[in-house]
Amino acid sequence: MLRDVAERVSLWNEFRTDDFQDAVAKLVFGARELWRQGDGELPRRGTDPGFDALMDLVGAADSSPTAFRDAAARVLRAAEGAKASR
Repeated sequence: MLRDVAERVSLWNEFRTDDFQDAVAKLVFGARELWRQGDGELPRRGTDPGFDALMDLVGAADSSPTAFRDAAARVLRAAEGAKASR
């Protein structure tokens, strides 16, 4: 899932539209639900690098395209780390 989100938002970043920030937030907030635990809680900051990187995309969406690209790259690295740990 992390890889899919990172690839999609990276493409959107190349061709930013007026609703870029909203689209990123909607995708990220939908994806974060996969991390919701049985008690309904999301992971705390610093406990899951993949979740942290995913949530950082929302904040990066209003930054420069280069800064956002770097944030998306962190999500891809987190996805690779999660894949390697399986």
